[in-house]
Amino acid sequence: MALEKGLSRVELLARPVWAENKAALEAGGQTLALAWLLEGPIHSVVAEVEDQTGGSVLVVEGQSQASRHDPALEARRWLEKLRPPEAPESVMFGLGTPWPTRLFLEEFRPGRPLTVFEPDPLVALAVLSIHDFSRHLAAGNLRLLTPWHLAGERPRATGPLLVHPPAQRREPARFSNFQRALTGVGVDLGHLSGRPLRLMIIPPLSGGSWPVAVSLAVAAQAGPHQSLLLEWGADLRELERAAQSAPTVESALITTKLFESTAPLAARAAAEFKPDLILTLAQAPLEVKALEQLRLSCGALLAFWLVEDFRQFGYVAEVAPAYDALFHLQPGLIEPALRDWGISRSHYLPLAADPELFRPRDPAETQNYRADLSFMGAGYPNRRRLLGRLAEDYWPRTGRPADSFRIFGSGWAGAGSGLAAHLFEGGRRVEQPECALIYAGARVQLNIHSSGRAEPGFNPESRLVNPRTFEIAAAGGFQIVDFRPLLPPLFRTWEELAVAGSPEELPDLIERYLARPEEARAIGQAARARVLAEHTYSHRLRQLLADLGWQPSV
Repeated sequence: MALEKGLSRVELLARPVWAENKAALEAGGQTLALAWLLEGPIHSVVAEVEDQTGGSVLVVEGQSQASRHDPALEARRWLEKLRPPEAPESVMFGLGTPWPTRLFLEEFRPGRPLTVFEPDPLVALAVLSIHDFSRHLAAGNLRLLTPWHLAGERPRATGPLLVHPPAQRREPARFSNFQRALTGVGVDLGHLSGRPLRLMIIPPLSGGSWPVAVSLAVAAQAGPHQSLLLEWGADLRELERAAQSAPTVESALITTKLFESTAPLAARAAAEFKPDLILTLAQAPLEVKALEQLRLSCGALLAFWLVEDFRQFGYVAEVAPAYDALFHLQPGLIEPALRDWGISRSHYLPLAADPELFRPRDPAETQNYRADLSFMGAGYPNRRRLLGRLAEDYWPRTGRPADSFRIFGSGWAGAGSGLAAHLFEGGRRVEQPECALIYAGARVQLNIHSSGRAEPGFNPESRLVNPRTFEIAAAGGFQIVDFRPLLPPLFRTWEELAVAGSPEELPDLIERYLARPEEARAIGQAARARVLAEHTYSHRLRQLLADLGWQPSV
């Protein structure tokens, strides 16, 4: 009789066999593996079904991890075909079925230690609640390796890697990450130091990180390197828009078609350009399979710059392990996630600005964008509530005209009559060239970081500093920004920008700097000087390459 319901951690922990294996893990000093089994993030649905011999087989995300006819016979034939050589220690990828591990330890290489890497704690826990490995665990002959281990150390092995095919199929990104960690291949650009690099940049189809990709490509071309910015084409952008607006089932079909188109396009471009480094920006339309195609097409190092809040995008956990290195915006927050993903090569790389686009402007250029108080950005819930209060409670009391407080950007539909009077051209989308004029045209710029929460508060726990902070500064604008823990090392508070600790402080700060235009202007000039000295995309590209081991010639 099949038992097809999904298994839970609580249910598995109550099984007697698990208690035996747990005691053996403790006795063998495998405390990190035990903690991961008990607390690690589960990313698969696991079910247990009965095989024809009366035993159990796991089904993970609908994929059977062993033969339902005779899993022991299948494992024996697999090991006989592999003929694992004698080695001081062997490594196996995948613990979705106990039989390969058990037969290796008891028949094929008795007495030889085996390290098994399993990416999902629920899968490992299910196996350890069904089969008793306590003798091997306590003796140290069976070592469980986890993503938490990979985040802190390079796994050791003197024998070949034994890859269980079902595990590789269900965890392609984590297999790729584990294989690179095991071999140490493809994790550094140090051997290319002193010569110009060929850099391929893969942007999203649209969205916030597209301008970042463009700026990086320009920065690379301005230096010694050659760069290729992948062009997706209008047809693929149209597919993306169709997927975003379609019902769920239809959207999934369109998205599949989109990924089927982007993967070969990127692989062909990489094969022709032959890059040393492929840098992918957040929300680029590439699945794990496409990233492996890229790696095979040219042998380049793969890096990912996550210029978003990692908590807002579920795809990151899936694709991040497929990269050789990850760059992010959220130190002090992202580290537990990196550990869960098994990522050891990660670096903090804040955003920047293009000072050629974002620069001080003549009054004639900013005529259509002038304001005493200005906000540029999408209508996230916290911004709607906060700016709504300013528009309804504060601004009318100042006696200034309604149109001297202007809100630029899209996503404000249904924001209410209080905000409607301040929206620029009804809240239409504003592109980067206009943003540059907006930042240079207002006397005071509000810079409120986004949050999906509805309360009119700030969101300091996300930690990241948004691109607007650097762009307003590059334009020589004066800004009041909500408090960010990572802001002080980037800009000097009160000398290069003003910081509000709470929404209640905003009216007084706005009034102070509207009354002191020369002070505000001097702060904006100092902010631009700081960007030119430290916060351009040329600076970021140099730091990125240095973190990957590349150094210019002396």
